[in-house]
Amino acid sequence: MPQTTTYDATVTRDGIFWLIHVPAIDRSTQARSLDEIEPMARDLIVTMLDVDLSTVEIAVELPRPEGSR
Repeated sequence: MPQTTTYDATVTRDGIFWLIHVPAIDRSTQARSLDEIEPMARDLIVTMLDVDLSTVEIAVELPRPEGSR
């Protein structure tokens, strides 16, 4: 079984899109829905690093709602 690497993805809202930044590769992409965030981040990493999809894990950091602690 191939070894996996976990990449952080920070997410912010911009109008109708979710902006996804992957600091480890200093690249960004976007998604239209929450369900698209992980696949879009994973695809970005696979494309930029030319690695196998099965070796990439994503740790998504969503913004906290205003007023939450």
